[in-house]
Parts: sequence; structure tokens; C-alpha cells
Amino acid sequence: LVNINLTGTLHLNSSFILKVRIEADATTNSVHEFSYSQHHVCESIKLQLQHVFVLVEDMDYLQYIGGLIGVSALTGVAAASAYLYVTRPLPEVPLVPLHDQSPILEMPCCTTVEPIRVPIDMSKQSEIMRGPEQIHVSKFYKESKNGKFVNYISEDAQTLYETFRKGAYESNNGPCLGWRESLSSPYSWMNFNETLLRAKNFGSGLIEIGIQPRSLVGVYSQNRPEWVLFEQGAYCYSLVVVPLYDTLGPDACAFIIKQTDMSTIIVDDDKKANLLLDKAPRGLKKLITIQSVRPATLQRAKNRGVDIHTFDEIERLGAQGDHPEVAPTPDDICTICYTSGTTGNPKGVTLTHKNVVAGVCAVLLQLGEHRPGVNDVMMSFLPLAHMLERW
Repeated sequence: LVNINLTGTLHLNSSFILKVRIEADATTNSVHEFSYSQHHVCESIKLQLQHVFVLVEDMDYLQYIGGLIGVSALTGVAAASAYLYVTRPLPEVPLVPLHDQSPILEMPCCTTVEPIRVPIDMSKQSEIMRGPEQIHVSKFYKESKNGKFVNYISEDAQTLYETFRKGAYESNNGPCLGWRESLSSPYSWMNFNETLLRAKNFGSGLIEIGIQPRSLVGVYSQNRPEWVLFEQGAYCYSLVVVPLYDTLGPDACAFIIKQTDMSTIIVDDDKKANLLLDKAPRGLKKLITIQSVRPATLQRAKNRGVDIHTFDEIERLGAQGDHPEVAPTPDDICTICYTSGTTGNPKGVTLTHKNVVAGVCAVLLQLGEHRPGVNDVMMSFLPLAHMLERW
């Protein structure tokens, strides 16, 4: 708190005495008094208060506007200046010296790692064909000169059904799917042959409960081995995989089920089963649950005319029925992936086996010698409902 009491006395010779009383601290009641003659006031006034300086310069105009009026003007200027300087916040001390915010450190690892070699000269990635059009073609694929696009790398791996079996052969029945129940538990593994057998049994089980080859089947689950078992089982019978995911929401899921006319959806838990039952179109007839569901959910599904089967049950039915496989062709549809629907209803993107295999081959060509090998392990961290993760 700063109170300034300033008085002046006017004499016949136009000289006056200026008194300044400053009460700077309400707690200590410290009082400072200063007296100045007219001569001092007209030149400058400096008030020193606890290392705070208030400087009023060039007050010559006081002699023209009158002593008393000038004193009043000086009072306002001094009061405002003193209050501003006394109450201003103290500067913050920086955490680090401002002149040395980003010290340069030597990182040995940056000098020991060899640069990644690319399969072609990065400054000459394309080749110009003869002719006035000056068409550029990629050097990654030799047949691009003839206007042919890459569709596959191996003759015996042109569909997702064939590529999985190619992996089993190349790895000599190596480890295929790994998972762990918790962060502290070790990984469990299924080899290729076990994965192929379980996938085939599950696909056969879908046929056993009345689903016809090339039908659309949905999956609404987090990443887990059963997701891949279902997908590969679907390809054994040319079924079309339609993934659903949480960010779609109940209304969008109901829209997709109705648009695709799906009768069967695989879900991983009780919660997702109930979400689908909340908005279930009449066309939904079967739910296959990976985990067990509550009796109340079973009754609710029954009331809506929806049958609930367990994943294990479908596998057992498939093993007993042992339906012959119906392998897809490259031009058969393998999946319909829906957008998130941020600008309206979700939009389905239809992809054939040829589409997906060609995309994978393009990536392998660009990776060159760094492409994944039989001893490499891919860590799955994106949702399997995303095509980037499934590729």
C-alpha cells in the first residue's frame, strides 16, 4: 500500500515548499518524508523507497499552470508511478540459463549405426521412357516399362489364403501367433500348422451353422489370436471379413450391419454383445462370443431372436463337420473396411485379395534387403480393424 500526501506553500516570490509523505508498508508503518524547494521540483524529483526509484523528469510546466495546480498534477504522477513500481511482480528465475538452453552432447550411437541402404539410387528413382510424352516409370519393378503393375511376388501366393500357407512353408512350421495374458506373464505361441488347423475348423464351423461361402461376416473385437483365427478361417471358405471397432459407435455399427446384410458377427465380450443387441437390425441372427457372457445377455438375445454361440463351440462343430475348403481367387472380395464416418455415415471400402497382396508386394519391393524375413517378428499394436495393421 502506497499513500502519498503532497502539500505546497505559495509565497510572493513564487517559491514553494514540496513535502512528500510515503507510507510504503502497512505492516511495518515505515514512513519517509522529503522536502523540496521549487527549484528542485522544476528540475527533477527522485524518490527512493526500498530500492525502488520513481523519477519525474522535466516539470518546468508547473510554473506556467500555477503552483497549486502543478502540485496536484505532481501528486497524481508520483502516486501512479510509485504504485506501479512497488506492486510490479518480481521476475521469474529461469530453470536453465537462457544463454545455454540447448547444450550440444555427443551421442556415440549416432556415429556407430550404419545408414540404411536403399535398393535404388534415391536421386534416380524413375526412368524416362522413349517418346514425346516423357513418361516416368519406377525402377523398383522392371515390368513397369511394359505398363504392367506388380500383383504378386510368388506364383503360389496370390491370395491371403495362399500367403498364410506360404508363411508356414517358408518358416518350416515356425511360430505364428504369440500373445500374453498380462504384462508380467511370458508369451505363449502357436505354430503355423496349429494356427491353420484351428482357423480351418472355425471356418468349417461357420459353414456348419448355415453360413454360405462368399457371405459377409463381421468381427467386433480387440486384438487377440481369435481375430486372426477367424480371419484365416473365413478365407478358407471365401467369406468376406467386415471389421467393426469402438469409435464407430452403436448407430454406425447398426448402419453397417444393415447395409451389408450381415447375419453373423464375432464379438470378444459381453459388453460388445449388448452394444450390438441395443441397435440390432432384424437381419442380425447370430453372435459368436470369444469370452463367456452373462445369462441375462443370453436371455436378452433370445428375446430378440439372436442365437449366441461360443468361439470354442464353433471350432468343435467345424472339426466334426470337416467341410471341404472353398479357396478364394485373387479377384474375390476379402474384406470390406468402413471409414469412421466423421462426415456422415461410414463408407465401405471393398478390397479384393489381389488388392491387398499387391499392396504388400509394393512395400516389400521398396524395403529391398530390409524386408521382413522368416526369423523376424512383427509386433501388433494398431487395431486389426485397420488395414495398415492387417497388411
